[in-house]
Amino acid sequence: MMKFAYLISAFTDPPQLKRLVEALHPDAHFFIHIDKHSSLSAFTSILQGGNIHFLHNRIAVRWGTITQVDFQIALIEAALNHPVKFDRLFFLSGQDYPLWSNDHITRWMEEHRDQEMLCGVRVDTEGESFCQQRRLYQGYRPYFHFPFWGAKGNDRLSILYRKTMQVLGIRKPLTLTIDGTQWHLYKGADYWCISRELAAYIDQTYRLHPEIRRYFSSSFAPSETMMQTIAFNHPVWAKRCILWQGDYPGLATLTPLHFIIYDPIIKVMDETDYDTLMASGRMFTRKLVSGKSDQLIQRLHDRT
Repeated sequence: MMKFAYLISAFTDPPQLKRLVEALHPDAHFFIHIDKHSSLSAFTSILQGGNIHFLHNRIAVRWGTITQVDFQIALIEAALNHPVKFDRLFFLSGQDYPLWSNDHITRWMEEHRDQEMLCGVRVDTEGESFCQQRRLYQGYRPYFHFPFWGAKGNDRLSILYRKTMQVLGIRKPLTLTIDGTQWHLYKGADYWCISRELAAYIDQTYRLHPEIRRYFSSSFAPSETMMQTIAFNHPVWAKRCILWQGDYPGLATLTPLHFIIYDPIIKVMDETDYDTLMASGRMFTRKLVSGKSDQLIQRLHDRT
């Protein structure tokens, strides 16, 4: 029987996180990062168990910055350092929910043991559909965190830096050099499922090469690119991952296991979306919110 670890990031809606955990494999382990800006006790007071592991070294998260990579790596290392040797590590949001039964998830994972559910596309791909992506990732977006300026002040400084570089015509390269080899930048999504072996390779590579962190510290949304870049620039792991070729498909397509409606913002799912979700063929969905998605969650619970 495969052993699963669910790595979950959350900052809001403790009841929804509780529903998510209770819907998944009861013999799995759950490694959970709660944003340092949020109350940890609001989550720990309603979600406890020997297989529930809340990270104590919490990170004050700012969306689109290296802080999201920091908690990704912290969650991966928590799972890798656990005595149980997990076969698969899932990365989820606390506002996700499964569309498949646990038995269905297990069977599917057993049938795809040689595949990593990590999707990516090369950012410097030629073509009109990639123009916006190239512009986004050629801009320098440094993460400043001077305590005396506060979040708004640091954001303004980051914007000023980015605009200054634009005016000066200085562009961030879409490649980086690691051990004398040129790596290309790949983009995917925050949500994935990978083997223990790939997780260990990504963690080790990130730790051994501080230049990787330096590069992504000034990148746009590095949580959607760092892991993909490490995996797709390796000759073996790249073959096990999902490489998208063709026109830029959008973030929803690059999220291999989830059904998400991103445009114009991430849609909150409710009962009216039930048939669409069931027809999607995806393993999970987001975004679900207490008080708005309750009837949908009940139908999903009853079905699975």
